[in-house]
Amino acid sequence: MRIVVSGTGQSNQEHLTLAKEIPAFYPDLLECGGLANAVRAAFARLGSPLRVTEPASPIVYVRVQSKTAFSQIYIGAEKRRFVFDLWRHGVSLANGATPEILEMARAIDEWITTGRTTSDLASAFPFVVASEDAAAYERGEAVEFRWQKYLVSDHWLDSELTTFAAAAAAEPRLRQLFPFTSMFTFCFSRCTGFPFTKDTPTVRSRGSGVYEVFSASGQSLGRGTAAEAAALVVAALPPDCGPAVAGTADDLAGA
Repeated sequence: MRIVVSGTGQSNQEHLTLAKEIPAFYPDLLECGGLANAVRAAFARLGSPLRVTEPASPIVYVRVQSKTAFSQIYIGAEKRRFVFDLWRHGVSLANGATPEILEMARAIDEWITTGRTTSDLASAFPFVVASEDAAAYERGEAVEFRWQKYLVSDHWLDSELTTFAAAAAAEPRLRQLFPFTSMFTFCFSRCTGFPFTKDTPTVRSRGSGVYEVFSASGQSLGRGTAAEAAALVVAALPPDCGPAVAGTADDLAGA
């Protein structure tokens, strides 16, 4: 498995192969008995309350999680690098890579326990790089940020779905939902994090300006122009379908 990270906080990207076993250039991990034990020791040195789990995986990897945030930590197979991502409310907001396990642990601890913004974290730790949409998510503007991607940029959707996106965006009840695509299908979610909700209609282009709308269970609700399809989606929304909220479908189910 290969992963691309901005490992130094600069514009160039590193292509890293993730390790399936611990190479010899991680003597500290070998001495501790594995990545999980080494990360636990690093957090202990910091006095951090974070707990480390080791999910079953074909690659060397551990996970650190709180109620709303988590980080996944990997190691490079060809060079010493601790590679990690930073998630909050079901959204990957930053990633990083460093050869220093204690600095990595310090960054993750700051991220999870203090709730620092990604821009603040990247300023404090140059090996952390925020995603392009992190600031919008942290300002509570994820829904509009995603709509603008679909409406303004021509490389996010094919031309047919771009036309439908414009029609959907003109419907206030759809504009408040989080738009996303899956297998050439335009979808709407009541939350902004993954996994998304699956209880709203979806739309597929049938070519020549015709769109087909499907219920959440997959039943066809009809075909029409972009505007007609958007109206069909609105008519089939679940009751009390309000603005999309930060979090995941699992969070909403447990609310």
